[in-house]
Amino acid sequence: MEQPTPSDQERTWAALAHLAPLVGYFVLIGQILVPLAILLFGPKTPFVQAHAKESLNGQITYTLYGLGLFLLALTVVGIVLALPLGLALLVLVLWNMVQGALAAGRGEVYRYVLILRLVP
Repeated sequence: MEQPTPSDQERTWAALAHLAPLVGYFVLIGQILVPLAILLFGPKTPFVQAHAKESLNGQITYTLYGLGLFLLALTVVGIVLALPLGLALLVLVLWNMVQGALAAGRGEVYRYVLILRLVP
């Protein structure tokens, strides 16, 4: 069964769910709060909800990865590993956010790679 084509407003909200966490990184856990706010207070359409959940799961996972890298950097060996792993994490985060926003603009569903699905 084919899904109905999302409206322009739905596609905008879905893209915002992926890109707004960039601004949220400047506020403590803002990267998690922004997609959560869209999930809770944004349009209640299945399309927007699916994108907001995916973004929220990604941001929670990436925050946990970052915390793990910070703890790893506290060790002598971890200092050497934390920089390249941190850069790889940054590229992964940006890649998934941009790809998710582009997919939302096309009216498609996007699944982030290498994340935990904590919010069903």
